[in-house]
Amino acid sequence: MITVIGIYVFIVLGFLSKKKFNEIDGKTLVILSTYFLQPFLTLWGIMLVPLNFDLIISPVAYLAAVFASLIFTFILTFILLKDKKEKIIASLTPLIGNTGNLGIPLSYALFGDIGASIATMVNLANIFFIYSFGIFFFASGKYDFKEAFAKILKIPVMWFGILALIINISGVTFNKDIMKILQMGAFASIVVQLLIFGIYVAEIKTREVSLKLTSITVINKFAVFPAVGFLVLKLFGLNPLFFKAVMLEILTPLAVTNVNLAALFDLYPRKVAMLVIITSLLFLGVIFFLI
Repeated sequence: MITVIGIYVFIVLGFLSKKKFNEIDGKTLVILSTYFLQPFLTLWGIMLVPLNFDLIISPVAYLAAVFASLIFTFILTFILLKDKKEKIIASLTPLIGNTGNLGIPLSYALFGDIGASIATMVNLANIFFIYSFGIFFFASGKYDFKEAFAKILKIPVMWFGILALIINISGVTFNKDIMKILQMGAFASIVVQLLIFGIYVAEIKTREVSLKLTSITVINKFAVFPAVGFLVLKLFGLNPLFFKAVMLEILTPLAVTNVNLAALFDLYPRKVAMLVIITSLLFLGVIFFLI
């Protein structure tokens, strides 16, 4: 419980720092985290423990849960919403969770080294989903495949993730000194990502809220996705620890990436921004309830 509270302490620090010092630039931290610190986190997370069947199948099970849930979230939004843009928002954004900024720190806090490894693998799967199927869905089929694929190629985390997987599968291990260096970078990445999340929340000033869109999105995020995910993970037969860790990633609130995609494709980015805040606040209650 105390460790989980600590996670939110860093988010609050990011929020307060932006409120106090407006000149703080969140984009600079995003660049620092994405291109320099997250590769350390990815290497460290994957190299913590030897790969086994459950660790490899966890991201596969997560993606299966995502695609299975999309069927139900789409049906629900198709019935209850009329606006095409809101249908896309309510059906897809609940499936793009904050598995990186929030999921990895929480999984490490709750489950230790193995939790960090599971969350790292799931986050890689989530990134693939976001920059492939997710982009096409947001763009309603109008986005150029080459541009979407180019985005994936430019993300260092993907390359370092592939490298770490190859090294781990090959049976190569790093000595304690190298792992300590990676751990330093990983912990720095975790803290910076939490600060970024807090800074981002502080930058949102809009009061635009759609009650119907919010209600459906919250239902899809915290009811439909977890329920379908629960059944899918049971079918995969994950052991209890892996099951809990992947379920935690499923429950993570909407990722900030949703706002970026909404802005890119003119899908009510201010409404999506509010959904990120609302689901993040609700997640705080959900995580305490689960603990």
